[in-house]
Amino acid sequence: MIKFFRKIRYNLMETGKTSKYFKYAIGEIVLVVIGILIALQINNWNENRKNSQYEQNYLQRILKDLNKDQTELEMHFNTDTLKLDAFTQIMRMQRTNSITSNQQAFLTASSKVQGTNWFEGNDVVFNEMKFSGKLALIASEELRESIQNYYKQVEEVIKQENTYIAIQTSAYYRLRDYMGDAFIYEATMEPRWNSNSNAVTYEDIINFYDNLNDVQKKEGFKDFTILKANILYSNNVRTTLYEKGKATIKLINDYLEKMK
Repeated sequence: MIKFFRKIRYNLMETGKTSKYFKYAIGEIVLVVIGILIALQINNWNENRKNSQYEQNYLQRILKDLNKDQTELEMHFNTDTLKLDAFTQIMRMQRTNSITSNQQAFLTASSKVQGTNWFEGNDVVFNEMKFSGKLALIASEELRESIQNYYKQVEEVIKQENTYIAIQTSAYYRLRDYMGDAFIYEATMEPRWNSNSNAVTYEDIINFYDNLNDVQKKEGFKDFTILKANILYSNNVRTTLYEKGKATIKLINDYLEKMK
């Protein structure tokens, strides 16, 4: 094809048809420009198509992560409720000095307030997009902001959980100081490492709490109050995350549906 156009140019120059040659040359330039523009358009179309595929893939992966988070948060809500109920029950028994008369209920409630339920979350896909600059692939500004706001709320949840852990640790250290020989801690050890000469009974635990002096009981009650308040606040922060997640899931589903 190039040889064909070149031959035409030579013929026009040899026959002295200069004006026609210039018109032809301009026409050839125009054709080249049009060809380049078409090639660029095709290249842009291919690039946009690939970006759209990447976008859908990322959104589907984030959608899976959000659904996993929703399930985990629902589990934490149940645990929070159990802990709040248990703390309330213990504090009522302390106020009414009825621990001895409700030994089994007290021990059951005490076991429920142990430990911490951490929100693990699933942020691998989001971090991959954020640190690689792929967040810009999400064309919808509303959807992009919704996803970013969700993971900002995840940071708030983690921050609150760290606060609760610090308060819980402080309270448990204070309780350990009250124990003297730490017989309850020893009782949790396997027999091989348990230094107690006799098995610790429920009565021992009840007597321990009953024998705390007024200052210790007051401090313990204050610790329970603060822990309970922080569980409630943690629950509120998680609830906000849950609602943001639900809203973001709907936005992603609606967006992906429109792209079909």
